[in-house]
Amino acid sequence: MKRVLVFGDLHIPTRRDSIPADFYEHIQTTNYDLALVTGDLVHPQALDRALPKLPPVHIVKGNMDMRSNSPFHEEIQIENFGFLLLHGTQLRPRGNISQLWEILRDLHLDVAVHGHTHKHDIQLYNGRLFLNPGTITGATGGWPGRDDASFLELKVDSATIKVTLFLTDWQVVKKSELSFQKQNGEIVQA
Repeated sequence: MKRVLVFGDLHIPTRRDSIPADFYEHIQTTNYDLALVTGDLVHPQALDRALPKLPPVHIVKGNMDMRSNSPFHEEIQIENFGFLLLHGTQLRPRGNISQLWEILRDLHLDVAVHGHTHKHDIQLYNGRLFLNPGTITGATGGWPGRDDASFLELKVDSATIKVTLFLTDWQVVKKSELSFQKQNGEIVQA
């Protein structure tokens, strides 16, 4: 089994300067095998300043990552699941699941991990799984203030993906869990 940390849309230091203390503590005390980052770090050093030491990490370039040498998308195999990691700038309108589903179908992948909307989302669509971790810093879409902050944690084995959403309004951290499995080449809720 692999434990995977999934987050993105930090926007440090332009819109936020840190992640919630409860998130920092959880990430610091959890033994992750891998991290998937949906981009919009803004400054590459943001990871080192805002988060504890991370496991091996895959980062894609977001629309605000001008200085980044990261790829625009990456295909990653985790156990028996094929993942596509991208920021989501390419999708019109933002978060367009049907367009993203076509990309997954053409690439023969199971799961899309995307960001850009700053809104967490866990969605099954036509036998594929779509995961958006939201914004781990609570960065807004450009207006002053902060939004709820969120990230995802995955536990992936050969047949199942357990997804845990961590969400905070900066006072209370809430967790919700969903499980999915692969049956006959399609993802279904377990």
